[in-house]
Amino acid sequence: MNLVRRVENLELLRRRQAPPSPVPLDTPADVLNILAEQAGAVRGDVGADPTEKARTLVGLSAVALRAMDSRDVHDRLEAVERVLKLRAKEQRKQEQKRR
Repeated sequence: MNLVRRVENLELLRRRQAPPSPVPLDTPADVLNILAEQAGAVRGDVGADPTEKARTLVGLSAVALRAMDSRDVHDRLEAVERVLKLRAKEQRKQEQKRR
Protein backbone atom coordinates (compact mmCIF):
# COMPACT_ATOMS: atom_id res chain seq x y z
CA MET A 1 0.00 0.00 0.00
CA ASN A 2 1.44 3.33 -0.95
CA LEU A 3 1.70 6.27 1.41
CA VAL A 4 -1.10 8.30 -0.18
CA ARG A 5 -3.54 5.42 0.10
CA ARG A 6 -2.53 4.80 3.71
CA VAL A 7 -3.13 8.45 4.61
CA GLU A 8 -6.53 8.35 2.90
CA ASN A 9 -7.45 5.23 4.87
CA LEU A 10 -6.39 6.83 8.13
CA GLU A 11 -8.46 9.93 7.36
CA LEU A 12 -11.48 7.75 6.62
CA LEU A 13 -10.99 5.87 9.88
CA ARG A 14 -10.80 9.09 11.84
CA ARG A 15 -14.07 10.31 10.31
CA ARG A 16 -15.75 6.99 11.00
CA GLN A 17 -14.67 6.93 14.63
CA ALA A 18 -16.67 10.00 15.55
CA PRO A 19 -19.39 8.74 17.88
CA PRO A 20 -22.80 8.91 16.26
CA SER A 21 -25.59 10.65 18.06
CA PRO A 22 -28.03 8.28 19.77
CA VAL A 23 -31.00 7.32 17.65
CA PRO A 24 -34.18 5.83 19.09
CA LEU A 25 -35.05 2.40 17.76
CA ASP A 26 -38.53 2.07 19.22
CA THR A 27 -40.57 1.57 16.06
CA PRO A 28 -40.11 -0.08 12.69
CA ALA A 29 -39.97 3.43 11.18
CA ASP A 30 -36.96 4.22 13.37
CA VAL A 31 -35.24 1.07 12.15
CA LEU A 32 -36.01 1.94 8.54
CA ASN A 33 -34.58 5.43 9.01
CA ILE A 34 -31.30 4.16 10.38
CA LEU A 35 -31.08 1.48 7.69
CA ALA A 36 -31.64 4.08 4.98
CA GLU A 37 -28.91 6.22 6.49
CA GLN A 38 -26.49 3.31 6.63
CA ALA A 39 -27.33 2.15 3.11
CA GLY A 40 -26.51 5.66 1.90
CA ALA A 41 -23.21 5.58 3.79
CA VAL A 42 -22.31 2.24 2.24
CA ARG A 43 -23.23 3.40 -1.24
CA GLY A 44 -21.18 6.57 -0.79
CA ASP A 45 -18.06 4.76 0.46
CA VAL A 46 -15.72 5.12 -2.50
CA GLY A 47 -12.95 3.15 -0.82
CA ALA A 48 -14.97 -0.01 -0.21
CA ASP A 49 -14.73 -3.13 -2.31
CA PRO A 50 -17.75 -3.30 -4.67
CA THR A 51 -18.43 -6.91 -3.73
CA GLU A 52 -18.39 -6.08 -0.03
CA LYS A 53 -20.66 -3.09 -0.65
CA ALA A 54 -23.10 -5.34 -2.48
CA ARG A 55 -23.11 -7.89 0.36
CA THR A 56 -23.66 -5.18 2.93
CA LEU A 57 -26.49 -3.62 0.93
CA VAL A 58 -28.15 -7.02 0.54
CA GLY A 59 -28.00 -7.53 4.30
CA LEU A 60 -29.35 -4.05 5.01
CA SER A 61 -32.11 -4.57 2.45
CA ALA A 62 -33.13 -7.88 4.03
CA VAL A 63 -33.42 -6.24 7.45
CA ALA A 64 -35.32 -3.31 5.90
CA LEU A 65 -37.82 -5.69 4.30
CA ARG A 66 -38.42 -7.39 7.66
CA ALA A 67 -38.88 -3.98 9.31
CA MET A 68 -41.39 -3.01 6.61
CA ASP A 69 -43.27 -6.27 7.16
CA SER A 70 -43.29 -5.63 10.90
CA ARG A 71 -44.58 -2.10 10.33
CA ASP A 72 -47.36 -3.41 8.11
CA VAL A 73 -48.35 -6.10 10.64
CA HIS A 74 -48.31 -3.48 13.40
CA ASP A 75 -50.58 -1.18 11.38
CA ARG A 76 -52.99 -4.02 10.58
CA LEU A 77 -53.10 -5.10 14.23
CA GLU A 78 -53.93 -1.56 15.32
CA ALA A 79 -56.74 -1.44 12.76
CA VAL A 80 -58.17 -4.73 14.04
CA GLU A 81 -57.97 -3.46 17.63
CA ARG A 82 -59.84 -0.28 16.67
CA VAL A 83 -62.58 -2.31 15.00
CA LEU A 84 -62.90 -4.62 18.00
CA LYS A 85 -63.19 -1.64 20.37
CA LEU A 86 -65.90 -0.10 18.19
CA ARG A 87 -67.80 -3.39 18.09
CA ALA A 88 -67.55 -3.74 21.85
CA LYS A 89 -68.96 -0.22 22.31
CA GLU A 90 -71.80 -0.99 19.92
CA GLN A 91 -72.61 -4.21 21.77
CA ARG A 92 -72.68 -2.39 25.11
CA LYS A 93 -75.01 0.26 23.67
CA GLN A 94 -77.35 -2.44 22.29
CA GLU A 95 -77.35 -4.28 25.62
CA GLN A 96 -78.20 -1.06 27.46
CA LYS A 97 -81.08 -0.38 25.06
CA ARG A 98 -82.50 -3.87 25.66
CA ARG A 99 -82.60 -3.31 29.42
